[in-house]
Amino acid sequence: MHLVLSYFDGIQGPSVLLSFPDERLEENIINKLKKFFDLEIDDTFFEIVLITKKKKIINFHFELPSKWARGKKEFAMLSLIMKIEYNSEDLYAFLVDSSYKILKTENVYKAFYKFDEFHDNDIEIDLNYEIIRKILFNCLQSLILRIEDKIKGISKKEPFPFTKK
Repeated sequence: MHLVLSYFDGIQGPSVLLSFPDERLEENIINKLKKFFDLEIDDTFFEIVLITKKKKIINFHFELPSKWARGKKEFAMLSLIMKIEYNSEDLYAFLVDSSYKILKTENVYKAFYKFDEFHDNDIEIDLNYEIIRKILFNCLQSLILRIEDKIKGISKKEPFPFTKK
């Protein structure tokens, strides 16, 4: 299972900012994620099933306010890559909750310029990058625990909350 945060880089186009776990994603999966980012889909949430790879990729597009971006917003996409079947509504709630935790971070847009040579003198870039990294790691750990609980037959009564933690 992987949790991937992609964004639209003004020069390179769709790019992957972070992926958890840290193990390298297959290049063809990265290329598919970039293409999914460019799809003109009206819905913010969509799933893709790669039958030959036996993988399901669940995607959630969202926008962040940005002082540096053209149009004053960054475009991002959270993707969850899984081998097992899981309730899509729960995964939607998970991705929405994860994106909310990113969105509520002040000046979080600066993290999207981590690999940009024009803004490299702003210390908030590295700080926000690490904040997003921690958010994604914690969110993925939470999801893994929920899945393990479900497999064990332990039912969580509450859906993924929109928490302020």
